[in-house]
Amino acid sequence: MPATIEIKAQDGPQLAFLSSSADIVFYGGAAGGGKTFALLIEPLRHIHNPDFRAVTFRRTFPQITNPGGLWDESNELYPLLGAKPNQSDMSWTWASGAKHQFAHMQHSKNRQDWQGSQIDLVNWDELPHFERIMFFYMLSRGRSRSKVRSYIRATMNPVPPDDEIGGWIHEFVGWYIDK
Repeated sequence: MPATIEIKAQDGPQLAFLSSSADIVFYGGAAGGGKTFALLIEPLRHIHNPDFRAVTFRRTFPQITNPGGLWDESNELYPLLGAKPNQSDMSWTWASGAKHQFAHMQHSKNRQDWQGSQIDLVNWDELPHFERIMFFYMLSRGRSRSKVRSYIRATMNPVPPDDEIGGWIHEFVGWYIDK
């Protein structure tokens, strides 16, 4: 009999992040806190929905494919749940047809590549690496045929308010950060 593998959130911030029903949730903290893993397990609740679509963004393609990056980590997890990889478009598809794709958005103009898309779940891995206009544009892609209310999940390491790229995040979380 094959061993049973349990996939679950760690108690604490990771569990709180994954348990939230809010439309937009940010998960911050230092490296090694399980933020990226949380983004990988978030879409698993919908793998039996044939119309479900999720996209997880990193700023550059190498951040997806580097050793230990999103693609490597997903290769440790998703085959356990019957997903099939498609390396040409960096996606996983489950037997139902549910799909999770990894994508980069290196330049501001790349947001236009997503015009016309309908995405149930938009994940941002290291949101402060992205420009404000990228994030807000992708809010408009949150629509769906899957009957899943579209939502956003984002992870981040701390970034100062005057950071030229990620400082805009403080518009959302500045009130929460202990000065």
